[in-house]
Amino acid sequence: MRLLIVGDLGGQIGAASSIARSRGAKVSQVSDIDAAYRMLCDGHGADIIMVEVHQDIARFVTMLNGERITVPLVACGIESDAREAAAAI
Repeated sequence: MRLLIVGDLGGQIGAASSIARSRGAKVSQVSDIDAAYRMLCDGHGADIIMVEVHQDIARFVTMLNGERITVPLVACGIESDAREAAAAI
């Protein structure tokens, strides 16, 4: 499995990264959605993407749809407010 993490490796996402690596997954990490988009467009695929809820997830989904890139996306964050969570959905 190829896991792409978008955002900081701290907290919940960092823990998920460690678990995935211990189970044999290839984990890549970028700081923001623009870097993730470039990576995916350059042919570096992912089986699942974990994105910090602080990122502009709606814009990321629009960007991916524009290139017909389909991959499950999970928004993560424990230090977010209700508006950020709702925007991620």
